Amino acid sequence: MSNLNIEPLISIITPVYNISDYLFKTIESVIHQTYKNWELILVDDCSVDSSPEIMRFYSSLDERVRPFFLEENQGAGYARNFGLKQAKGEYVAFLDSDDVWLANKLQAQVEFMRSNVSIEFSHTWYSEIDENDQEIRMFVTPKKISFRLLKYNNYILTSSVLCTRDLALGSKFSLMRRRQDWVYFLELLKNTKHAYAIDKCLVHYRKSSNSLSSNRWKLIKPNFVFFKSYLFKGNFLRAIIHFLIFLPFYFHNKIFNNRPIK
Repeated sequence: MSNLNIEPLISIITPVYNISDYLFKTIESVIHQTYKNWELILVDDCSVDSSPEIMRFYSSLDERVRPFFLEENQGAGYARNFGLKQAKGEYVAFLDSDDVWLANKLQAQVEFMRSNVSIEFSHTWYSEIDENDQEIRMFVTPKKISFRLLKYNNYILTSSVLCTRDLALGSKFSLMRRRQDWVYFLELLKNTKHAYAIDKCLVHYRKSSNSLSSNRWKLIKPNFVFFKSYLFKGNFLRAIIHFLIFLPFYFHNKIFNNRPIK
């Protein structure tokens, strides 16, 4: 039985690609966590901006920051899988390179999971911010998410996830350029019954005006590819049917599962 007074190591995996404008804020949000026993695994996917220099700078200041540099650009899924191989922690967290954690994110999530030892996979509510760090809206998620529920809509933000080492390392991210996080979460839910939410907003999710996620309609194609390639292994007809079921879930989440920031 683990000693609840000992802080377990958390491995944080962050893929990096041409994100120098925001990367320092992401790293600072980890450094300023109230929970201190972590390692930040930064995996650069052949950036051509100053992201590698920022990574090296922070690793020179704090030995908990571990930079790695890939020799070929292969996408976020590959970078996250590379990071999983480097992870030493009892828990694994994911943080995208332009998102920001609130200072108590790790503390709250570890305490939640350690007080409920059957929980292997957790996530949190999150708020959307713009390029200027202004909060736009907060997204709430179902308290308990099963494989069946998640396959119709990805309610889980990657940067909000914390899971046990054994669960995290038991699956790999797809090499699909889009929706590989959704595939990974479904793979996790094949090995544990549910993902549990902390009903607190602990992550700021950045959406820039020129990002793919800023245009809902541009996301239609990668979502359909997810159904056709992953869930139904090329069965076009079944993919079409389930994609049509997916659309109401998707737009309901975007319209009704968010709360304006007052």
